Amino acid sequence: MAKALAQKRESLSQVAYDQIKAMILQKELIPGQFINESQLQEMLCLGRTPVREAILALAQDNLVTVHPRRGIEITRPTPKDIHDIFEIRSLLEPTIRQCFTMVDPQWAMDMRALLLQHEDDSAGNSAETAAPLIELDNRFHLELVDTLRNQYATNLMRSLVDYLNLIRVTAWRPIRYRASNREHIDILNAILEQDLEKSCRLLSDHIHLSYQEAINTMMHSSF
Repeated sequence: MAKALAQKRESLSQVAYDQIKAMILQKELIPGQFINESQLQEMLCLGRTPVREAILALAQDNLVTVHPRRGIEITRPTPKDIHDIFEIRSLLEPTIRQCFTMVDPQWAMDMRALLLQHEDDSAGNSAETAAPLIELDNRFHLELVDTLRNQYATNLMRSLVDYLNLIRVTAWRPIRYRASNREHIDILNAILEQDLEKSCRLLSDHIHLSYQEAINTMMHSSF
């Protein structure tokens, strides 16, 4: 009985976590906004315990900050946050150069075909239109890092995804998605041509351009 209750509580906590995270990444909860547990309980129709446990988990993922007596603040990425996360990416991802020859050509062709299907897509203000492009962006980078066959690199990259998504939905202009998609295609073309130097350079340039876009947009944003 006790085990069943614990499993139910864990399940409800996961539901609360997933729903609150979705509201953050869909900008239903705005970066810098304060909200309290009671409001979240009412919004989610859930009790105090699962909502509290979800908040603690979200705080560990840096998606919210809990301020005693003030409430729960939805994380607003700072220039330092953006710099730090892209610095890690710039150190990690171009090291894949040593494994570019190990990339499965079929995967590269399939991924390129998928990217080409979305070549003319643009992300509007709606999170619904951005979500598929964000998911595709994540898939490209995560699966590319997987070619390192290094579980620590894979785990590190996966640990960055949620915060990267937060940056994307708060500090990227919609037009950047189309350019980013084209850059992914160019990288895959270079890999398929077995041009390792070009692949590495294009990937490094892509990360730098994404960083510059995020910083510039955030600095001129009023969100």
